Amino acid sequence: MSLAGRLAHRGKAGAAKTGSRRRHRGADDGVVRETLELSVGRGSGRPAALGDDLAEVDLPRAAELAEALHSLAVLPEAGLSPKRPAVMLDLETTGLLGQVDALVCVVGATWHVAADRMRVEQWSLHRVGSEAALLADVEEVLGELVGPRTAIVTFNGASFDLPLLRRRLVRHGIASPTEQPLAAPHVDLLTPARRLWRDRGPDCRLGTLEMRHLQLHRHDDVGGAEVVELLWRWLEEPDAATIEDLVKVQRHNRIDVLSLAALAETMHGRMQSPIDAIERLRAARHLDRLQRSAQAVALLQPLLVSLADPTRSGSGKGWEVAVEAGLVAAEIDRREGRWPEAARRWAQVCRRVPGHPVAHESLAKHLEHRARVPAEALAVAAASVTPCERRLTRLRRKAEPTPIPPVEEVVATWADPLV
Repeated sequence: MSLAGRLAHRGKAGAAKTGSRRRHRGADDGVVRETLELSVGRGSGRPAALGDDLAEVDLPRAAELAEALHSLAVLPEAGLSPKRPAVMLDLETTGLLGQVDALVCVVGATWHVAADRMRVEQWSLHRVGSEAALLADVEEVLGELVGPRTAIVTFNGASFDLPLLRRRLVRHGIASPTEQPLAAPHVDLLTPARRLWRDRGPDCRLGTLEMRHLQLHRHDDVGGAEVVELLWRWLEEPDAATIEDLVKVQRHNRIDVLSLAALAETMHGRMQSPIDAIERLRAARHLDRLQRSAQAVALLQPLLVSLADPTRSGSGKGWEVAVEAGLVAAEIDRREGRWPEAARRWAQVCRRVPGHPVAHESLAKHLEHRARVPAEALAVAAASVTPCERRLTRLRRKAEPTPIPPVEEVVATWADPLV
């Protein structure tokens, strides 16, 4: 039997009853593993074991979660399984990643066991020397679940949860240094959350996003620093007097893993239907980073229509966002070889924001090197608020003796509406 098998938790979780919570405790290994199942979907009830925190939060069905995750990260071409698209994972530890003695004390994981049902598995350390047993069982269970079409979903897991978990698996000899345990696509929700909502709230911590976007208000929850304190107090003297410390951390962990699924679906919905122009621009940029440029440009269309209409005028933040949308779409067009379309976008920005350095420089380059109209390129380049003297000198030489047309005429010619 493998080391993982020898160390694995003796009590294996069977099928839990609807909304039930079942406890499995090893005889001697100092690890407790508990199982909870619940219905998901619109208006589903919640088991009493979850308390009231998640009572009003909609959790996605399996196929809905698969679709949501596809819009949040680069995933395999085959896509995620519509039956079990992901395992949501969260660790509670006694320290940070770089701390040598940081122990993994509570591990929570949740996944779909049916289209409309999810299982929550939670491992808790009841003795300091039993971390190996806990991790071996986690690796065995999750190793059978994740794979090419079942992703691991975390929040800041790329920087913390997965590196720490893998390091501790190697530390205990459960995985070798050359292995990549729990190899699977990884979706770290912190990345799209920052792209979509940075500086649109106090911060991008999970609890903040839950309150702002899920209307999930945790009652009597514990913070990160308090988790460490509670866990150490429990491990130093695990008895009836300190069990409540562990219970608080377990509750915090359960909410974490379940809210990840809800947050993923909410972000997906906002990517598809942004609530304002800023969110629309940010969602498009995110999609472009995922190499989904066609979707990005489609999402920008309302902003591009506004930018292309010569009868419209405006100022302020909303207008700045439309200008940025034009530059994003122009860069996509340029990158994909649609040069006339890119030129029109740049010209539209030049018309709306005379002197815009990026638009003027980009349009001037196009007119010089591709359209080969140096006189027009010179007019555009000279009108930039930050003209390049070397380019101007070169263009004056190329343009002689052609008269330099007014920049307004050049821009108007190239800014014919594209959308």
